[in-house]
Amino acid sequence: MHSEVSHTGISGSYSLPANLERLGVEESGVSACRSVTLPDTEINKTTSLHDLPEEITLKIIRLLELRDIARLQQVSSYLHRVIKNDHALAKAWYQRFSSPHQYQLKKILPAQDKEQLRNWLRPFTKDEALVKSLIKYRKTVYFPALFHFTRTELMSRCKTFHLDTKATIAHNIGVSSAVFSNHGRHLVTASYDNTAKIYGQEDDGKWVEKMTIFHDHFVDSATFSANDCHVLTVCGWDNKVKIHGMKADGSWEEKTTISHEDFVESATFSPDGCFVVTASNDNTAEIYGLGVDGSWEQKLTISHNRRITSATFSADSFHVVTGSYDMTSKILSREADGSWKEKATISHDNWVESATFSADDRHLVTMCWAFEVKIYSQENDGLWQEKLTIPHDRWVSSVIFSPDASRLLTASFDKTAKIFGLKADGSWSEETTISHSCGVHSAAFSPDGNYIVTVSEDKTAKICGPKDDGSWEEKVTISHRNSIISATFSPDGRSVVTASKDGTAKIYGLKTDGSWQEETTLSHDSRINTASFSPDGRHVLTATRDGSVKIYGQEMDGSWVEKAIIFHDGSIDSASFSSDGHHLVTTCTDGTVQIYRLSMNH
Repeated sequence: MHSEVSHTGISGSYSLPANLERLGVEESGVSACRSVTLPDTEINKTTSLHDLPEEITLKIIRLLELRDIARLQQVSSYLHRVIKNDHALAKAWYQRFSSPHQYQLKKILPAQDKEQLRNWLRPFTKDEALVKSLIKYRKTVYFPALFHFTRTELMSRCKTFHLDTKATIAHNIGVSSAVFSNHGRHLVTASYDNTAKIYGQEDDGKWVEKMTIFHDHFVDSATFSANDCHVLTVCGWDNKVKIHGMKADGSWEEKTTISHEDFVESATFSPDGCFVVTASNDNTAEIYGLGVDGSWEQKLTISHNRRITSATFSADSFHVVTGSYDMTSKILSREADGSWKEKATISHDNWVESATFSADDRHLVTMCWAFEVKIYSQENDGLWQEKLTIPHDRWVSSVIFSPDASRLLTASFDKTAKIFGLKADGSWSEETTISHSCGVHSAAFSPDGNYIVTVSEDKTAKICGPKDDGSWEEKVTISHRNSIISATFSPDGRSVVTASKDGTAKIYGLKTDGSWQEETTLSHDSRINTASFSPDGRHVLTATRDGSVKIYGQEMDGSWVEKAIIFHDGSIDSASFSSDGHHLVTTCTDGTVQIYRLSMNH
């Protein structure tokens, strides 16, 4: 019988699993130059953790990385008890994730619903005593860490998964997207058959159709608001954007239609879900806002002299930036009375392809067809000033800020990616240039901003990281026999998975010495269209042109093994996990969308 939550998969008597080094906390302990001061009376004699008060022992343990905590737990029964009672392993594992990811994991957890919590665990264990003992901690502040850690370990112990088809969504022709809601209880599809469909999960676990949304042409995209209460559908060719809202009884109704006179390039919710901004070829962008009565009303029309290519909100939802073919970007801000006013117009020498705010809303980056990128920063007086112009010799494929907004990463078809850093005086300077033998078509930061990965037409991806002196160096080059479609970091930033046209996906992991090493190569019979990690980073999903989808899981010894395979009649365009990690969705070229639920194979 289990009287308490047990984590034998990590803290058992056997040797430490190699993959624990991937599940550690952020830099801490000795590596972060932290120190622990002992009382003067202890200086002149040998002191062990056993000799210290339990409170001091815990403070020391909390400075360590998870792999070190696991080792300590094996040293003695005393340390095993201290670590187990403090749930130190779970806390250290949880802290490895970025703050936004921790927030999402906390938000999706039904902490007050004991039956829902049981339903989240039962697919992966028959141990009811374990389930009961875990749920009793649901009112503690560390419950999200403890629950997700335990569930991840239970899923990792499953040798294979059973995939139960919960819904088949049929469209007449291809599906452009299928997206889970942030809480994972709804799904919306967008199709070339001029429809979008909303499905919801019932209390008994079934997925049922809630609404079909009709447009006059292809539905380019469909997305949920942050609170999952609204859906936004974009149909560029019928010049319309539709907003639908969920009623109290769980049904959906149309709230408004935003019409343009020409093609709609994009439409997005603000991060707080209270606004929508559109961008159109009719030279306008529209801002709509959510009223107190639940209706959506027009707040502002932003005008340019030529087509608008992009319109984006800042992270705090108080600013909007547009980019246009009239060679300008405009910054609009929301006033105290709720109105929107233009704050700045930024001029370029050529078309503006995109404009994006940094996560802290203090910086802005624009990407121009003149092969250049410009960084703007907001001064203390609220004005926006140009800080740096970054030239490239060919098209710039992507521009991205680091999560803490202290760095900017550009990728270009001039065969380079460049990293720029923000200095103490507010200026930006180049830190390094990463070179490939062909154009770089994408680049991304890890969730903690400590590493970057670049993907090139030369069939390689490169992982780079900082050295002790602050400069950057190449850590590893990942090579494929054909073009690499994508390279993605895991949520904890300690793994990268690539997807290639050569029919393979490769997983590389970060080791304790700071190096990146190949952990496995996943093989298919045809090109891999997508490869992505689960929310816990311990599983990988691959989707291929040959109609197969495979789930791979990381074993306790660090190896990756195939846990499930799904076959479709056509090429799989996409496959992704839900935010809770319990479900996955696939889209196929035959127009079908499948929702599956994962459970252990008995």
